[in-house]
Amino acid sequence: FFRQAILMLWSYFSAILTDPGHVSDDFRPDVDPEENPEAVVDKSDPRRPRFCRKCQKWKPERTHHCSVCGRCVLKMDHHCVWVMNCVGERNYKFFFLFLVYTFLLSLLSVLALLPYFSEFFKGEKRAERSPADLAVSFMAFIVDLAFSLSLFGFIIMHLKLIAANCTTIEMFEKERIKPWPYDKGLRRNFEEVLGTNYFYWFMPISNCSNCSDEERMRLRM
Repeated sequence: FFRQAILMLWSYFSAILTDPGHVSDDFRPDVDPEENPEAVVDKSDPRRPRFCRKCQKWKPERTHHCSVCGRCVLKMDHHCVWVMNCVGERNYKFFFLFLVYTFLLSLLSVLALLPYFSEFFKGEKRAERSPADLAVSFMAFIVDLAFSLSLFGFIIMHLKLIAANCTTIEMFEKERIKPWPYDKGLRRNFEEVLGTNYFYWFMPISNCSNCSDEERMRLRM
């Protein structure tokens, strides 16, 4: 239990304190429409050059402007109020692990409260437990169970997104674009988020060093 709690807190604070990924001021797309006005740009292609009118600068593909943070975020998934930060290129792994370890802790709590839940319905009462204690344990079990189920749903959703190399923002866009240009296959999609070293997949350690040369070129890292 304590190991899960430490990993959960480690993931949580990593998601809060890690910059999700910002766009450098000198970023320019490979094909600049201002310099090449005759270049044909497919507006349905997510890899097309895009200009942020709010930041007044070009942004890499898969980058979106966060109205809460007031800046563009690389591979933005969403702005999360629970981690008080955007979830993007560099802290998505931490956010995902935070969901996983919080779910495991909630599940352990549900299992620990299960005997009280059973005792409440069977009408059994030990001498050292008052009816109020049983009622509180019963309510705690229900809340923990509901929380665990909701977290499980979030984890399944993000597992599907990782498997398809897609973000929450891109989820609906992906349905219109076939094939999805960022899908590299199941293994490489998971490696892009969790890293190439499987031993560290469930450790809240940055996998930035595992970015491919192609990714570094795209992000101008």
